[in-house]
Amino acid sequence: MFKHVLLLLAMFSTPSVLAGKVRYHIDSPAGRQFEVRINANVELLGFVYFLGYEGAQSETASYSAKDRKRYAYGIELYRQYKSFASSKHLATVIGFAQDIWLDYFINLLIQLNDFPHAKLPDGIDPAYYRRFSPRGDLAEAKKNASAFIEAMNGLYREVDFETYLVGNRALYANAVAQVEARLPEDGFLPAMEAFYESHFESYSLVPSLTIPAGMGFGARYRSGSEAHAFHVFGTFAIQQWADSTRVDMGFADQKHLLELSTHEFGHSFVNPCVDRLPEALIAETQQLFDPIKDAMVPQGYMTWRACLYEHFVRAGEVVIARKLGRHEDAERLRKDYVSDRNFIYLDTLITELDRYNATGNGTYQQAVETAMLRLRELTKR
Repeated sequence: MFKHVLLLLAMFSTPSVLAGKVRYHIDSPAGRQFEVRINANVELLGFVYFLGYEGAQSETASYSAKDRKRYAYGIELYRQYKSFASSKHLATVIGFAQDIWLDYFINLLIQLNDFPHAKLPDGIDPAYYRRFSPRGDLAEAKKNASAFIEAMNGLYREVDFETYLVGNRALYANAVAQVEARLPEDGFLPAMEAFYESHFESYSLVPSLTIPAGMGFGARYRSGSEAHAFHVFGTFAIQQWADSTRVDMGFADQKHLLELSTHEFGHSFVNPCVDRLPEALIAETQQLFDPIKDAMVPQGYMTWRACLYEHFVRAGEVVIARKLGRHEDAERLRKDYVSDRNFIYLDTLITELDRYNATGNGTYQQAVETAMLRLRELTKR
C-alpha cells in the first residue's frame, strides 16, 4: 500500500466524542442528502500511514521542504507518537498493507464499527476483503482481514487514539465547518444522478486530517437494498492549527471540493459500469494503454482497466460541468487532462457521452459501450 501511495502523492461511524459536530444534510429533490462526517476509522488509517511510513521519511535529508509543509499535520502526529513506531500492532497492520491500496482499506473500514470495537461483519461481500489473500483464497483472506482489524483495534487502544480525537475536537470541527460552508451547489446531485442514471441512498463527504494532503477516494458499499457513496479526502491547502484564534485546516476551497467530489463520487457510478463491459472489449483495446503507460503509472494507474475508470470519470466531470453551466471550468479540466495528464482518449469518450447527454437516447451503460467501440476503432488505425 505505502509504495503505491507514493505514486498517488506524486499526483497532485463517527466517534461519540465528535457527535453533534460533524453532521450536515442537504435534501436532494428525491430526498437524498449530503452528510459531512468525520470517520474515526479513516483517521486511524491515516495515522498508521504517518506513524509507519511517511513520518520516518520526513526525517531524512532527501525529504523536501515542500512536502514538510504539505504534510505538516501528519508529520507532527508522528513526532508526538513516534515512540509507538515499534508497536507490534503497527507491524502487523503494515505487514498486511504492503500490497493493498488505501482506497481498498477505506472501502472496508467505513463499513465497520468504530475501532477499538471493530470486527469483520457477518455477511459482508467478500470483494471487500478478498485482497487480503495474495492467492484470492477467501478463507485465508477472511482470516487475514480479521487479524488486520484486530491489530487496528489493538493499536487504537495502545496509543489511546480516543484521547487524540477528544483533544483535537476543535480542529475536526473546523474542518467540517469549512466543508459545510462550501458544499457543492444544489444542482450537483441531480445533475450527477441524471447523467449516470443511478443514485445512492446517501452521499457522505468525509474530510480527514490524517489522510495525506491532496488525496481523495471514492468509496461505496451496499447494506441490504441500499447503496451508499463516500468521498474521503485529505486537506487541500497548507494548514494552520498552532494558533487557536486562527485555525484553518485547509478545506476552504469550494471549486476544488466541487471538482474533487465530481471525480470521486463519479467513481462510485462509473467503475461498476466499466466492470460490466464485455471482457473481450477490454482485451481488444488493451494495446491503447501502451502509448500512455509511462504517463499513467506515475499517476498511480497501473492497468488498462484503471486507466479506463479514470478516462470515463474525467469525461463525466467535463460533461457534468457543462450541465451545471460551468463551461470555462469544463474546458479547463478537459485541457488539463488531455494536455498535461496525457488522457489522450478523453475527447473520444466526451463526444459519445455528450451525444448521450444531449439526446437522452439510450442509457449511460450503452453510452459507455459505444464509447468503447470507438476506442476499439482506434486500434485498427
